[in-house]
Amino acid sequence: MVYLICQDWANTSNNHAGIKYLCEKLHECNPHKYEIRTIPFFTSARTRSKVRFVAAIQVKFAQFKHKRFLRSLLVQMQTVLRTGDVVFLTEYMEKFFPMRHFAEQIQKKFPTIPIWAMVHLVPSKLNASFPSDLEFLSWMKCVNKIYTLGSSLTDYLIKRGVPFDKIVTTFHYVDDYYKNLNIRYPEKRVKVIVMGNQVRNVKLLKAIIVANPNTDFTLCQGSMDLTNIFHDTSNVRLIPFVSEPKLRQYMIESDISLNVMDDTIGSNVIVTSLAMGLALICSDVGSIRDYCDESNTIFCENSVDSFCEAIRSLSCNRRLVFDMKCAAHKRADYLTISNFEKTIV
Repeated sequence: MVYLICQDWANTSNNHAGIKYLCEKLHECNPHKYEIRTIPFFTSARTRSKVRFVAAIQVKFAQFKHKRFLRSLLVQMQTVLRTGDVVFLTEYMEKFFPMRHFAEQIQKKFPTIPIWAMVHLVPSKLNASFPSDLEFLSWMKCVNKIYTLGSSLTDYLIKRGVPFDKIVTTFHYVDDYYKNLNIRYPEKRVKVIVMGNQVRNVKLLKAIIVANPNTDFTLCQGSMDLTNIFHDTSNVRLIPFVSEPKLRQYMIESDISLNVMDDTIGSNVIVTSLAMGLALICSDVGSIRDYCDESNTIFCENSVDSFCEAIRSLSCNRRLVFDMKCAAHKRADYLTISNFEKTIV
């Protein structure tokens, strides 16, 4: 049995592109092989107080509850683990809700049971959390196998001393929920959607939007509030945190997915954009070329001129946009949960 230990997050709970959903689908497809143990979310950015010291207390209390939950989960695991089982920690190297002690205890009590771990934090966040190589490698020592969602993170881990034969490079899946079966030919004025806030370059994004006044942008803010940044920009529609069906509808209404990023190691924004049949304009960073190619994406340097050229070239060539949308949709056929599973066993 492979025991999938997943963290529920408030912003992706029950989302068809989240890691929790991935675990649920693996169990649903093969219940005799996969079991799930879900760690609840105990706080979220949207429910946290705006008063700093109150928010700090809420965070500390959430971390205490997480630690207490892991203690009870460890006791539970001791009653079910048997020879031949695997423990798969799907949210590893996360300092906010750390899993190192849990891994160490499993390793100590069940030395013959392999521990797998998935890391899906960008290198800059790992550098901030683990400036010391000694601490970094001590976390890696607790597990037998590391999974990444992109080659750039694999390269980073190797550079930090993780043996290459301990790492498996896989990919971020996309579920059929996001398969848009009706790819729409663009209207005269193409529509651009911007999603996600992980390692997004908001300052550059603002400059790009200002430089393209004849293009309509829909900016999904998620848990962020970007009103102060974009209040003077008339060609952008700011969307607060919305339900997944509503987000999907915004994607249906769009033609282009604009991704202005400092880095990416495998993103649900990228894979859902592909599956929804959106042409992509992306920063040429991180693992983006693991997912996209020139048939569906224009890759840009992180400069206003580079992105403006891409937006203008698509704005005046609707046939090219449509062809890219179709190519994106086709590319998503590979990024399935069943293909993901083949890379982890």
